[in-house]
Amino acid sequence: MHKNELLIEANELPQMIGNENCVLVDCRAKLDDPDWGRQEYFRGHLPNAIFVDLNTQLSAPPGIHGRHPLPQRESFADLLASWGITHETLLVPYDSNDSVYACRFWWMARWLGVRQVRVLNGGLRSWLDLGGSLSTEVESQKRSGFVAKSSLTRTVSAEDIQNRSLTLIDARAIERFRGDIEPIDAKAGHIPGAICRPYESNLSIDGKFNMQNSQFNALTDDLDIACYCGSGVSATQNIMAILLAGLPEPALYPGSWSEWIQDPSRPVSP
Repeated sequence: MHKNELLIEANELPQMIGNENCVLVDCRAKLDDPDWGRQEYFRGHLPNAIFVDLNTQLSAPPGIHGRHPLPQRESFADLLASWGITHETLLVPYDSNDSVYACRFWWMARWLGVRQVRVLNGGLRSWLDLGGSLSTEVESQKRSGFVAKSSLTRTVSAEDIQNRSLTLIDARAIERFRGDIEPIDAKAGHIPGAICRPYESNLSIDGKFNMQNSQFNALTDDLDIACYCGSGVSATQNIMAILLAGLPEPALYPGSWSEWIQDPSRPVSP
């Protein structure tokens, strides 16, 4: 996929804001402060943006399938319908968190068959760097008849990982991958055989995706790649970076490490 199908630049937004066929989606979140994103949204967001909540709208409740399991497709489709989204609407998710949560929304929209979704490259910062203003107004939405189409994404399960020959890529920091520290989950380490490619390494110093020196340039088209992380969120940012590197789209392991460790029979490294 071409960069222009995946990302949008801040300087393209002024002509789109206010157009009913373009909806900006504020995806800001903090794992250790569930109310932070919504509070920041009300403090100031891109004009006409809608807020989406990581824990209640981009995830089902935590449990045996990890900390951020995917919601039911029907419930996420209903959310988009409640926003007035159609398959002709251009969705532009953004955040201030290395595009991790914006990519989760991007991936989930495509999971419902939505083709018109482009992540704001560089997030909120790129808009502010241009001198863009923020708004505190919350727009009312008119419901649409949105219906999900065939998924544009792929997933794998824990069983697939154990039974298939997959190239596993872990998006977490190297310290968590090695098991030196584990600030969130009950066990430290990684899925045996996985490669560590931290999502932060996909970005340049300005917070935009680094197209020139991708950490995925050494991968080849013939690999069957599956991406995971702690809970299936930051792995979607790696999926974006892999597509930007010109490679076929990898699968997402939605449950990720936080699901993998629920079953003590599953092997862990180190």
